[in-house]
Amino acid sequence: MPGERTTGWRTFLREMLRKLTYIAGEIPTSEELLMLGEARQRVGLVIRARWVLLGILAAYGAFVAVFYGHASADVEAVTPAHRVVAVAAFLFVAAYNAWYQYSYRWLVRLRSLNQLQLLFDMLFVTAVVHFSGGAVSWFWTIYAVLTLEAALIMDKKEDTYAIAVLCSLAYGGLLTFEFYGVIPPVAMPFENNALQQTFSYEMIKWAWVLITNLCVAFVGAYMMDTVRRREAMLRKLVIQDPLLPLYNRRYFFYRFNSEIQRAKRYGRTLSLIILDVDDFKQFNDRVGHVAGDGMLRALSEMILANIRRSDEKPSYEVDIACRYGGDEFAVILPEAASIQGAAAAERLRTNIETKGAVVVAERIRKQVETVQWQGLAVTVSIGVASYPEHGVDMDGLIRAADDALYIAKRSGRNRVIVAGNVMQPAPPEGESRE
Repeated sequence: MPGERTTGWRTFLREMLRKLTYIAGEIPTSEELLMLGEARQRVGLVIRARWVLLGILAAYGAFVAVFYGHASADVEAVTPAHRVVAVAAFLFVAAYNAWYQYSYRWLVRLRSLNQLQLLFDMLFVTAVVHFSGGAVSWFWTIYAVLTLEAALIMDKKEDTYAIAVLCSLAYGGLLTFEFYGVIPPVAMPFENNALQQTFSYEMIKWAWVLITNLCVAFVGAYMMDTVRRREAMLRKLVIQDPLLPLYNRRYFFYRFNSEIQRAKRYGRTLSLIILDVDDFKQFNDRVGHVAGDGMLRALSEMILANIRRSDEKPSYEVDIACRYGGDEFAVILPEAASIQGAAAAERLRTNIETKGAVVVAERIRKQVETVQWQGLAVTVSIGVASYPEHGVDMDGLIRAADDALYIAKRSGRNRVIVAGNVMQPAPPEGESRE
């Protein structure tokens, strides 16, 4: 069908755009904005690192100029071309970095921006190595600095090793071109320039640079992997509920405020669901707190199974499920109007009613064999509110959803109520409308 073909092409192009950039659509999601912010920090780190490196090179150049003027210095090998190339290269990189610092906020959407910058730096360092003696240059150590920088800003360890290998290949290629005369080697003072045409020395030097870079890559990647894993663990402890696989109350307020601001900025809508377990105290009294915790975990899994999210790699989430209180849950649904939010809430309520008691019973059956509760029902009441229909700020929307939840409780429980909607949905089979 032509329509299906068009949809397939749109999906393909959207996925390609997502791989190339951090924002795939016209309206960025909060997750995309978060990733974009982290990418901006990494790009800013590259820019600052380059300024630091340029400052170090400038200080070293001033130091060298002083001692080249000493009587013991052999400066006959230093030609005006050396000085011109060094100053021109320094000014070019400084000008480029200044332009990049000014414009990177518009370029940062590209996922491969840092890789491209490191490749550019690698070419610059290779040029510096060539004009400072090639095989006898001291500046090959800057390759190790680039490798360490890659470990610091790259997400994957493979990228760090790739930069280390590419730097070594660039150095080896330069030595090969100089040895065979494709590029004439540059003579340097204080050095045995005959080594520039000694094949065995060049191969040994090349191997040493490769080994050094790989060692730096291993140490840097290992250290950053350890740091990132610990950061992820701490982040999880801060934002995740200690009992349930949901976000905690603090993260709910942070994320809900972020989604409201995004909706205001881009003229979008969102819905809030507040869900409460009916007669949870009685449930706990009958089967115990351990069974109650098991029921809440099963309820959390059902919520996660009915919202827009995926744990498959690469994982993503559109809706945000949080534990709002003891037996209360809140679900933020970006880009969902009140009707869509009510439909999602109704799916949650139906799923929980038909599957919740069975799942909980099976999990805790052996622990509560003495309790006779076969056929015990677990139901929930749900309140729904939407922006901007029922509120334009966080407090207003929470109050509207909470009032709707209260009406659902007073109306007989086990139902979904939309804020400001006096009409109630049809009750489940077997339950009267009273």
